[in-house]
Amino acid sequence: MAKPPEILLEWQAPEYRHYPKNSAWYITSIVIWALFVIYMAVQADWFGAVVVFIVGVLYLLFAQREPEIVNIQLSDQGVHLEDLHIPYSRIRHYWIVDNEHHKVLNFHTTAYINNEFAVQLEDQDVDIVKELLSAVLDEHDETEETLTQRIAHKIKF
Repeated sequence: MAKPPEILLEWQAPEYRHYPKNSAWYITSIVIWALFVIYMAVQADWFGAVVVFIVGVLYLLFAQREPEIVNIQLSDQGVHLEDLHIPYSRIRHYWIVDNEHHKVLNFHTTAYINNEFAVQLEDQDVDIVKELLSAVLDEHDETEETLTQRIAHKIKF
């Protein structure tokens, strides 16, 4: 029988960073998506118009969704996100983005699809997290936000 993991650090954080959106944000988004749909319709690309319309509706629905609070644990065996366990052997490296926009712990895994995931650090001390993870994982030299994180911050998504 496998021994239970020894929890080294534990905290709660939202599953992603949420930006409050005002009516101007929604109006701007709707106008942009409507212009795309109109352009596709003028080009007689009906499939494209329908796809852009559906993507726009999904975009607005996801924009309204509030993030859930998740339990995050760093143990001697891996990273635990609620019921999901990622052993350190499946993580290639990590890096921490700590700036005015983000305080995020990023992981690059050995998975073929969805091989990067990010965990909000909230009030965690970055030095303590680095100390714990550096004992078992390589730290990546890159400490910048990913392209996706930069885009999401710019458009407040």
